[in-house]
Amino acid sequence: MQEEENGSQRLEAESETPVPMPESVEPETPPEAPSEPEPGLESVEKEPARPGLLRKILLWAVAVLLIFSLGVGACWLTQVQPQRERINSLENRAQTAESQVESLQAEVARLTPFEAENESLQAQLKRTGQHLDLLFVLVDVTSAQLAMVQEDAIAAKAALTGTDMRLSSLEADLDGNNASTVKGLRERLGLVLQEIDTDAFAARRDLEILANNLLSLERSLFGE
Repeated sequence: MQEEENGSQRLEAESETPVPMPESVEPETPPEAPSEPEPGLESVEKEPARPGLLRKILLWAVAVLLIFSLGVGACWLTQVQPQRERINSLENRAQTAESQVESLQAEVARLTPFEAENESLQAQLKRTGQHLDLLFVLVDVTSAQLAMVQEDAIAAKAALTGTDMRLSSLEADLDGNNASTVKGLRERLGLVLQEIDTDAFAARRDLEILANNLLSLERSLFGE
């Protein structure tokens, strides 16, 4: 009887002891898959805009324009301006020689009855006319040089239109070595006229040689 009571008490005690409930297990959430970037978006994110690049491009453009401007200015100062000043000087000298020719012609007409004075004036008139022809040739050649510097072949050829005729007249009035020199000048002029359209560099070189030889001839003949 005592054992039955003890057994019933144990059953009651066990029934009263709370049974531990299993802990709730939270479902594992799968790791989020990396989202794929939209097309074109990745390149934008990886290559952010660089404002310094545009600044460098602008600086380069300004530098190139500055160098070009300096080149044009240097060409003007070293070639164009001196050639124009030379042309103006030669034209002034030609005008002075032309005035002398007109004055001598008037004097010759006035002194026609006096044969001795007339012969002297005729010789002086011929010499002044030769100088005038030579100055006009120099003007032609210098004008052609200026046109070639400006890369204007048409203007260069136009400047040399009557040059050979003037040289031919000068060659006829001279003799000896001076006539041979003028003949060589005419040959050089022929080369220039051939080269203007085909080889601008050679044309500029021969024009420079022609101008230097003309100046040497002027100094030789007229002491300029």
